[in-house]
This record gives sequence, structure tokens and C-alpha cells, in this order.
Amino acid sequence: MAHGAPTEQSITTAVDGATGLVVAGVAGLPATARAELLRLPSAMRTFDLSPTDAALLARDLQSPDGDTPGDVVVVGVRTSGSYLGPLVAAELRRAGVRARAVTVRPGRPLLPGARTQLRAGVGRAGCVVAVVDDPPSTGSAYLKTCAVLHAAGVPDAAIRLLVPLCTDVVPAALTGMPTTTLPFDRWSVHARLEPAAVAAVLQRWWHQPVEHIRHCSDATPPTGRGHVTATYEVLTADGYRHVEVRGVGQGLFGRHAVAVADALGSAVPAVHGFEEGLLYSIAPASPHAQPVTGPADARRRAGYVATRAEALPARVDRARGLTGRAPAWEVAARRLGRGYGRLGDALRLPLIDPMVRKLCTTPHPSIVDGATGPEHWRTGPDGDLIKIDPDTADFGHTDRYSYDAAFDLAGIAPGHPDDTVVDALRAVLTCSDEAFLLYELVQLENPETGRPSDPMACSRAVRRYLSRTLPPPSTGQGPLCALDLDGVLDSTALGFPMTTPTGVRVLNALARHGYRPVPVTGRSLTEVQQRCDAHGLVGGVAEYGAVVHVAGTGATIDLLSAADRALLDEIRVGLGTDRRITVDHHHAHSVRVGFSPERASRPGPVPDEVLRELLGPDRHRGVRVVHGDRQTDIVAATTDKGRGLARLVAEVGGPVALAVGDTAEDIPFLVMAERALASGNATDALATTGIRRTRRHYAQGVAEAAGQLLGHRPGGCHICREPTVADQDARMLLALLDASAGGRHGLPSTIWGAARSAFGTR
Repeated sequence: MAHGAPTEQSITTAVDGATGLVVAGVAGLPATARAELLRLPSAMRTFDLSPTDAALLARDLQSPDGDTPGDVVVVGVRTSGSYLGPLVAAELRRAGVRARAVTVRPGRPLLPGARTQLRAGVGRAGCVVAVVDDPPSTGSAYLKTCAVLHAAGVPDAAIRLLVPLCTDVVPAALTGMPTTTLPFDRWSVHARLEPAAVAAVLQRWWHQPVEHIRHCSDATPPTGRGHVTATYEVLTADGYRHVEVRGVGQGLFGRHAVAVADALGSAVPAVHGFEEGLLYSIAPASPHAQPVTGPADARRRAGYVATRAEALPARVDRARGLTGRAPAWEVAARRLGRGYGRLGDALRLPLIDPMVRKLCTTPHPSIVDGATGPEHWRTGPDGDLIKIDPDTADFGHTDRYSYDAAFDLAGIAPGHPDDTVVDALRAVLTCSDEAFLLYELVQLENPETGRPSDPMACSRAVRRYLSRTLPPPSTGQGPLCALDLDGVLDSTALGFPMTTPTGVRVLNALARHGYRPVPVTGRSLTEVQQRCDAHGLVGGVAEYGAVVHVAGTGATIDLLSAADRALLDEIRVGLGTDRRITVDHHHAHSVRVGFSPERASRPGPVPDEVLRELLGPDRHRGVRVVHGDRQTDIVAATTDKGRGLARLVAEVGGPVALAVGDTAEDIPFLVMAERALASGNATDALATTGIRRTRRHYAQGVAEAAGQLLGHRPGGCHICREPTVADQDARMLLALLDASAGGRHGLPSTIWGAARSAFGTR
């Protein structure tokens, strides 16, 4: 690019010479550097930037206002910058500008060579320091790089940002800074996607003229960041064909897509060819995502995963050594570490990371797909299900770095509500229950925010694992034990509600002594139903007593009046008109909403003043507002948990031997029990009721309450002792999931339990 059109011989000579230099240079690096795995450049692997786009940025830099800089130091940021920077510098030199390139990684000190180059350049009058990176999301990498340059003595006036954009808008953080942009609509890939350009490529491959070509879709990244995709209807002498053209990366990074397609055969769209960062293939018959429809469909998708694992084996699991680069096992470890609160980070290196890394070990590493969810499946031309984008997620900028096919298996339907679908997946490809659950949680985490994308699916995944690892005994006929969920039996420390293993063991111990535990909660009816199915419970009270579920008959008893239901429906619609408010439509017998003001990191309860503003002062009549940590519930004033429990007792029989709660909303059902206790973390609202608190908190508090009822700790006698979990992997994961069983007050015991399981003691 810097010296005109190259010949094939000149390219071969240059590549051979450069290869020799690279090999010699690598041999002289320290052993730790030689062991480091190469990072791929997002600019030319995940995005559709090409050398031509680097040249466009260089040309725009030369004369943004008619002046051409005489000296330029191009600072490439991170891996993408180490590719883009030299290309920009080469184009500048071709235009006669004295230019050199250096590489910077934000947060790391400048290398001596880069510091020398910067000082030499800045010492010349009119020098420009041009910073280039892949398309920014927030612009933070550019800002951190500017801070590094400032520390090295580069003045603000010398810095100019070269910013390729996936849109036409510069991130707010970069507003006001000297910037040369390359908006998405100016990227050179658009010229290669023009119908005439596509027709010329196809004619060369098909050896016959294209009589007509029609562009069927716009070339726009589906989510604003990523590869472009366009579809064409093409007419030749053989008839009409539908061709999909999508970006896959430049050069070697793009040819990876061809290698994957060749290995997978009919499981993916047939490929016509690859050229200049674009893959040409047969277009799917339908552009719509294909959700899992049942066990048979799940088996077909699992078959793809198994076929891929066999077709694309890897010699070694490289993910095990990628600490600090968010491989799947590390993402799972970070999630589980949240259960230990502020101690989680300190415990990661010595305890949590080694345990999770072991749980995610695979004996048969392979090149995984990394994107097996519903949005990555289509109907093929023959009506069969096909996998699209089989090469995009692996080795991309959001890659979770796993070499375990179970990661792909878990991504098909993570946390699916139908056990038969999950069983169908697991029947095709063997993997441990522990790895499957951990990968489900990773697949359900949003890479951008680090939070669960579907907290209820996470809850279902953990609940399914616990119910199978600690299976419930048969249901007895004895008295009821009414237990609140949030803040009592359950924890949200991992970012989603879940019953800890301690809580499950308490339920099982009570059942083995003939008692019948029942949830009495503000959670939705669906959650209560799933809870009963998983843990063998006879029924439960949902949505603050507005609805009752009877497991034995499957009956749902709605306790709302028609007027209450109409009022709640009206409130739900009214609140849903405010863009700051998210309505949880799983709650049909109450209104659950979250409040997300601008720049809020996560939803919270709706402030009272906002409720008054939206509903008016009179609209509060007939309802009760209950604020939680992350949501606000609006319930009919005529319902409460005591009324719901009374109806459940009428359906399944009583009495209520034990009740445990933690807030004022629990008082109506606590007073119905022969033995009522508040968990140690209960609110002060229960202090004036005379209801005693347990010494321990959360599920450990429930265990203490159950121990008072049974006369010994749950599991402490031959009747209620839990069967031994023989598998060490299961014991380790149970210990990690139990981290929040007692809140921060219970951490000493849960940390000790995790350490014992890690070293194989019981």
C-alpha cells in the first residue's frame, strides 16, 4: 500500500523476509512473553475495517482544514491499533509525510521505544500525535490513551483522535476533542457490497454471467457493532439464487470462516467463496430467529454441537491459561465470587478460580461456536434447521474463550423452563452437571453490563441443578411450614434470586420428618409453580396472597375481585407508558415495576413522588405499595399473605407449625403459625410484634428455625440426613453456591465449607 501496486513475487519476498524477522524476534522474548497467547485485532476480525479504511483515515488527517502535518506519530491502541497504526503511518509516508507508528495499551507504561519515538516527534514543530483504535463504544480506551500520552509529555494541542465509527455519532466522552472520524457509511465495505461488485465476484466464481441482481437487505450491523450482512437475489442461466454476503474479517482472520464452513458441511449454509473480508454463501430461507420448539428440536441443535466438536478438535484447552482475559471459567468464577460479597475478589485467586477451572475442564477440547442461542438459527432452503454465523463469536472481541463443547450446548437454551428440552440436549452430548450449569450462567450474562440478561432463567438453571443433586423426598401429610422467599430462604447475592443448597437441605429435612414446606411470597405465580415442581412442595402463596397454587391438583386460585383486577390492570398500563419504568409481565395478580432513571446502572424501586406523579393522589386508594431493593410491587389492599395462606390451608390442610419471615408484609401469615420466627436479617418492623429473631441470617436462619421445630439441626438425625454427595465436583459447586446462605454473618462457615470441598474433605 505504501509503495504502489505490489506483484506476487514482491509480496512473497516481503512476507518471507518479515516472517524471518518475526521468528527471530519472538525467540529473543522472555519466556513469559513467548507463552502469552496472541490477541486478534477486533478492527479486522470482529468489525469490517480494511487497510483501505486506514488509508481513508490517513487522508482525512492530512488536510482536515487544508493543512498537512509535516510530522506524525501514529499511536495504535491495543491490538487493533497495532494493525491500524502501521497502516495509517504507511499511507501518510506514501503521501510524503514523515510518519512512524507506536503501540500503547491503556493502563500499561509506555515501552522505551514508543517513549523515544514520541519525544522525538513532539520535539519537532507542528508534530501531530494521532491516536487510532477500533470503533469505540464509550471512548474510554481513547481517553485512557490520552492520559498515558499526557504523562509522557505530549501536549493536548498535539493530539488528534482517528475514530472509525459503527454509526455516525462520536461517543459523548470524546465530544469536543480534536477528532477525525470515519462514519460507518464511509467504510469501504459498502463499495464491495454494491450489487454490481457482488455480481462481478459471483460471475468470476460461477463462470457464467449474472443476468440480474437485486439487493434484498441493507448492509447494517444487526446491533450497531459487528459485521455487516446483506442478501441478494441473483439470476443466471441456471435460474434464481439467493446469496448472503457477510463480513467475516480480513485475510487470515476471515478465511477462518471458510475453514469452519468446510469442516461443518451441511450443518451451515454452503459457501460460494471468500474475498476481501466478505463471505458469500447460500442465504437462509427465513431471516427470522428460530427458538427451540421442543425436545426433538433441541436434539437437532445439540447434534450440531456434537458434530462441530468432532470436526474441529483442538490439541489443547488454551482457555485454562487465559486468566484476566474473561474466559468462560473466569466469568463463572467472577459470578460465584459475588456470593462472598467484598471478600469475593480476595478469594478468587486462592480458592474460587482453581475450583471453577477444575469444574470446567474438558477432556476433549474443540473450537466452539460461542453463539448457539435462538437468534443464530434459521430455516435453510430445504426447510431444515441450519446454524448461521458459525465462525463469528469464537476468537471475536466478545469471545468467552472456551474450548468445551458443553459451553455451546448450554448456550442453546440456558435456563429453559421445560426440563424435557434440557434433558434432550444433555442426552446428545455428555458433560458434567456442574460444567453445564456454570456455562448456562455464563451464557446468560450480558457481556456489556456483566449482569444477568435473564435473572429468572438463571434462577431456573440453579434450581434445576439443586433439585437433581439434592433431590426432594416424597411429600408427607404433616403440618405446614410457611416460608418467605426473598431475604429468608433465598439470596440474590449472585445477581438473581436463588435458594441456596442450605435452603434446599432445610426443605428436604422438614419433608423427611413429615412436614410440608410451602412458599409464601411476593414472587409471581409462575415462579411458585416452578418452585413446587422442583422441590416437591404441595403448593404455595404468590404475589402477596393474591393467588394460590395447589400442586397436587394443579389448581390456581385467584383471590382478587373483579374490581381489584381491573384497578391493577389500569395501573400496570399507566406505569408502562413511562420509559423509565420496566413492567414485569410475569406478575399478573399484582404490579411489579423497576425504575431505571438515566445513567442508572440497574433498576431500583420507583420513588413515591414518581408514583404520585404518574398515578395521581387518588389512584393509591385500593392498593398497597411495597418497595423492595430493586423493584416496587403494587398489590390490592384487600389481599395479604395471611389471607393467601389461609386459603392454601383450606385446600391442602393444616395446621401451620412453623412460619419464618423478614418484613412487615409477612406478619399476617406469621401470626397464623404455632411457632413464628423472624430471620436474623429481618427489618425493624418486626421488632414490635414480639416475634423472636433467629441468631443466623437468611437460609441459615431458616435452618436454625427448623432446628427448633425438629429438636436438632436439619440433617442431624438418621431420618432427615441428606444422602452423601459422592462426587467431589458436585460438592465443590454446592459449596460455592452456598456462599450467601448466611449473608455476611455466615461467611466464615461458608468459606470453610468451600475450602473443605476443594481439598476433598467432607
